[in-house]
Order: sequence, then structure tokens, then C-alpha cells
Amino acid sequence: KKQLRLFKHSPYHLPANPRQQIDFTAYTLEWGEVKLGVASMTVGILPHVQLGTSVPLDVLGIPNVHGKVHVTEKGPWDIAALGQYYVLPRQDFSGRYIGAGAIVSIQPVEPWSIHLGGTWNSWRVAGDIQLDNLSQLLWFLDSGVIGDADHADSILEVTTVGARAATDLRFNRRDSIVIQGEAIVWATVDRDDELWVPTFLGLEETLAYDGAVPIESAGVASIAWQFAWEHWELRLGWGISSVPAAWLLQSTELSYRFGGPSRMRERRMRETWEKNKDELPKGLEQADDKKKKK
Repeated sequence: KKQLRLFKHSPYHLPANPRQQIDFTAYTLEWGEVKLGVASMTVGILPHVQLGTSVPLDVLGIPNVHGKVHVTEKGPWDIAALGQYYVLPRQDFSGRYIGAGAIVSIQPVEPWSIHLGGTWNSWRVAGDIQLDNLSQLLWFLDSGVIGDADHADSILEVTTVGARAATDLRFNRRDSIVIQGEAIVWATVDRDDELWVPTFLGLEETLAYDGAVPIESAGVASIAWQFAWEHWELRLGWGISSVPAAWLLQSTELSYRFGGPSRMRERRMRETWEKNKDELPKGLEQADDKKKKK
């Protein structure tokens, strides 16, 4: 019975999987694997290729897609390219966001990995902004504004470059510690002088930069404990950020994963263990019967 317990297929007893996390690393879902999160759904559509979308934004009428391609895998080095696209189509108003980047994952030693990356991001908002209707929804904003609130036809273009770094220390298949940091390091802004900008979450300060951006003005860092069970994953932690509570998006996650060759193989291993566990009492009874007969 003790030997049987040692072979139980439990995430706590299994060795750590260095390529299990996909959100802050260069790793991707396996072909046919699906990850359902609170804010996003991601599918491994091909080997080393995944695509996803934010379902809540789709419901709100903001079509979006994000993807990652695992470019190369050689020894302890992994490199991936990633991209995002969001669009807000309206009759007299449009907005779109494009993001592209790359990330490198390195495994100096077996239980420890380092992840370094960078992103290029572009926002563009143009059209007839209905400020009279908008102000009714933004009653909680401060009264101070930049520009003319009656200016309707406006254009805002923002380009930023971000840098990110993360590391995870794995104890077993279930438990690991994740430390992350991310910041906008460079930005350019092209906007109308009369564009109305509310004083909300430091937005008016961000639009004032044209060039290098101090880390303390657009940065976030967090430390969290990562749980990874057979299907469920949970991350809980604490952090700091220039925008209040923005670190929660980085240090908190709840998702459900299924499918893929590895999980199917592990399921067969669990079924075999359960079968052996059920047959063990029968084997013990047969052994006792033979002893009695002797």
C-alpha cells in the first residue's frame, strides 16, 4: 500500500513542469489544449502556436485577438513572438490597439527560470466623441480637464515601448513562486491640443510624455504563489504599481485547462493507478487464501 501511494499521480508529488505557465513566458499551449480564464480564452491551434480572445470584451462589442508563436526551442533557451489586436468600431467613432513583441525564457537550473521580453504598442482613437453622453457615465472623474470638453472631432495616437521581466521558482508540479515586473519605458503622443482628457488614473500625466518614461510613472511589480492542479490554476499575490491596484491584474489569475497530449497521457496514468488501487485488495485476499491453504 505504501508503494502504491508513492506512485499516485498527484501534482504535489510529481516533478515540476518548467513549461507549464504560458502568460509571462515564451511557452505555449500544446496542440489541442484549451485554457479558460476569467478574462481570456486561449487555444493551442497548432504545435507551438496559440490563439486567444478576451470573451468579456467580445460581449461588449470590442473584437479582439491575441496570439503567440514558439519560434525556437534549443537547450535551455526558448524564444516566442507575440501579438495583440483590439478594435472598437462605431458609426462616428473608432479605436484600435495593436501590440507586438518577443519574449525569451531561460532555465539556468532545473527548478528556476528567467523570462525577459519587450513589446511595441500602438493606440489610435479618432472620430466624433460624444462628450455630452460620455460625461454622464464618468460622473466619478475629477472636474479638472485638459483641453476643451466641447471639442468633438478628435484624434489621439499613442505609441509605447514596454519592457518586462519575470522569474519563477518551482517546488513541484503544483507549487511555485512567481515574481514579475513590467513598465512602459518610452512613449510618443500625437493628439489635438483641444482634446478633452479626464484626470483619471494618471491618464493626463501619461499623455504628457514624449520620449523616455520614468519607471515609477508607468510600472508594476508583484510576487505571487502559483498553484497548478490537474486542471485548475490559481495565482495569488501582492504587488506595487504606479496606477492604483493595477498589480492585481498581474498577481491574480484563475483558469481551467484541458486537452493536449500531455494531459491525455497523464489521464491514462491516473486511470491505471486507480485500476491498480482497486485490484490491490483482491490480490491481498488471494495471497491470504493461499497462505491458509498451505
